[in-house]
Amino acid sequence: MNMQEILSYISRIDYIPLEKSFALSKMCSQLLGDEKTESRGREFVIRMLDVWEKIEPKTHDIWNDLVEAAGLHLYVEYKKLSGSSCIRHEYFRSKYLPNIYFHEEQMQLLHILNSDNSLILSAPTSFGKSLLIEEIIASKRYNNIVIIQPTLALLDETRKKLNKYRKYYDIVVNTSHISKRENVIFLFTGERVVEYQNFPKIDFFIIDEFYKLSISRDDERAPILNLALYKLKKMTDKFYMLGPNIKSIPSGFTEKYKSKWHRTNFSTVAINVKDVTEEQKIKKKEKENKLFELLTKLHEPTLIYCSSPGKANDLVSKFIKFINEKGNTKNSNNSDIKDLIQWIDVNIHRKWILRKALEYNIGIHHGALPRHISSSIVDLFNESSINYLFCTSTLIEGVNTSAKNVVLFDKKKGPKFIDYFDFQNIIGRSGRMYKHFIGHVYKFYPEPEQLELNVDIPVFTQTKAPLELLIQIEEKDLKTKSKEKLETFKQQNKEIQNLLKRNAGVQIEGQLEIIRMLQKKFNYYYPLISWTGIPNFEQLFTVVTLGWNYFLKESESRGGVYSAKQLTFLILKYCKLKSSKGLIESMFSSKYWSDKILDEDERLQKVIHSVFQIIRHWFDYKLPKLLNVLSEIQRYICEMKNKTPGDYTVLANLVENDFLPKHLSILLEYDVPASAIRKITKYFKKELSFEELIIELKKFNFNKVKLIPYELNKIKSVIK
Repeated sequence: MNMQEILSYISRIDYIPLEKSFALSKMCSQLLGDEKTESRGREFVIRMLDVWEKIEPKTHDIWNDLVEAAGLHLYVEYKKLSGSSCIRHEYFRSKYLPNIYFHEEQMQLLHILNSDNSLILSAPTSFGKSLLIEEIIASKRYNNIVIIQPTLALLDETRKKLNKYRKYYDIVVNTSHISKRENVIFLFTGERVVEYQNFPKIDFFIIDEFYKLSISRDDERAPILNLALYKLKKMTDKFYMLGPNIKSIPSGFTEKYKSKWHRTNFSTVAINVKDVTEEQKIKKKEKENKLFELLTKLHEPTLIYCSSPGKANDLVSKFIKFINEKGNTKNSNNSDIKDLIQWIDVNIHRKWILRKALEYNIGIHHGALPRHISSSIVDLFNESSINYLFCTSTLIEGVNTSAKNVVLFDKKKGPKFIDYFDFQNIIGRSGRMYKHFIGHVYKFYPEPEQLELNVDIPVFTQTKAPLELLIQIEEKDLKTKSKEKLETFKQQNKEIQNLLKRNAGVQIEGQLEIIRMLQKKFNYYYPLISWTGIPNFEQLFTVVTLGWNYFLKESESRGGVYSAKQLTFLILKYCKLKSSKGLIESMFSSKYWSDKILDEDERLQKVIHSVFQIIRHWFDYKLPKLLNVLSEIQRYICEMKNKTPGDYTVLANLVENDFLPKHLSILLEYDVPASAIRKITKYFKKELSFEELIIELKKFNFNKVKLIPYELNKIKSVIK
């Protein structure tokens, strides 16, 4: 029997008798004994673990020994070991995490991390890369640690996982939080690392999904992540960078930064990949029906990958209709789901598609959702309260879920086709160490051409580094060609050079063009740029237009906004209404949207998505960043002309903090909805540090406030 025949045999029969189990174990042992076939032998072991109840019990000890021989010590039944096997197995026990055993390669990597060397790791999703992070933190070896995550979903997952270490470490998630404790974990995006000016001595840093350092993947945030790496590398030589499916890193990087590069395909789960349809030009409706028929047969947690939020919403709507036509009804009795539905009814809209979906134990996850909702959806899915989760790439990039099945329904990520790296990332979400031995992938398209990812690190190579990155690199670290590229920058006066450096990551040419324009037509621009607080339309439109025309790259996302004028109108409307619900109601009833989409339900879904996309893309980060940069520029020009400057930071802070007091807005980072924070604001007027706020919240009598259950539970999750 070849491997395929063996796998087919063990999946279809109900019992593996003694002789057959012996024969299979002998074959598995031979595979494990040969370096060329060892990975196949390990997969064989994993697949046998998945059918453990079928195996003749008298041969369990043999298979248990093979589990150990495969290096899968996390799956070994240690009570059945004896003598040297038992002693050898104990070697792989975690020193700091209770009831955790590492597999063979994890232990090798821990030795590197515990040495004087740093580690750069490429390993599959199911390797257990993040478990090494927790071992480092649990060891308390380092006083101050920085962890960089690329997405809010990953930040939330990591924060929840590390919450148990709050007695020893203060966990800082916001740049306004200045910790006074000796031991701190900074949990930031690359942007926040660059912005934060109050780091103590950093002992160790971690960059998750480090392939995002690469400029070649056309990620607009890559230069800032490189700058974060450069900044942290100046503070400490010890680091751990991790990511999946990476072929190589730049030559010379490990030597310069005293690190080890480790690439492996070691996996703790096996994956079955099945083609749902072989037809390349299948009709849209037929394809959707095939998906819905498939989903009704899958009864374990299932992720459905969609190319965009709009596609996810559309599919969910059609799936609910399909379920109803089959005679199925709403079946959600979960109290957490009911609490979330109640919050949506009060704060968004009773007819929102996600609200409808939750009644059928269906979830939606994408980058435009309010942060606390995204977090709740992932929690409900991991608890199996949600059966089906329609998601985009925001959940695929690094977030660990309890998905047994992944359905690859679309072949695009936004407007672009997914490449082989994306494909591997998506299918890697199926199966879960300790939870599902086998992951199942159902794909509607052939896999892309196998082109592996070579990660360039421009802050090191400097070959593709943009000027915005090069100006932040110290003279002694610049290569000859980089110095030549900076000649124009060095011709600027020192004040302008310092201004451009402070405005990290923002287009240099755009900033210089604005400076030239304001200097040339200062008398015209002065009344339009010298405002503080909330400006009038003409003033804000002038400033937003400057940012729109000179800072945004051609390929950069506009977050659902089509012009500077539209963005100006939305900002002022948001300042007046101060809530997403108010903005939704205003836009839904506007003449523009009423004329554009006649069908009320379709219009409602489009408006809700548009509002959330604009809030997440513009108001949460991009707009405050642009306002702060433009505020610096106008200050420089006004002071040079001996005129009183404006100050845009007031508006930037109001929008970024959701019009909440700054000392309370930090609760947004802990998944507390703004609606709950507004209800308690009058009781916490005094400015408090985060630690003081938590102490006061623990003493607070919440019976004074009319919090609905969802809001109360979110606050209690922070203070428990």
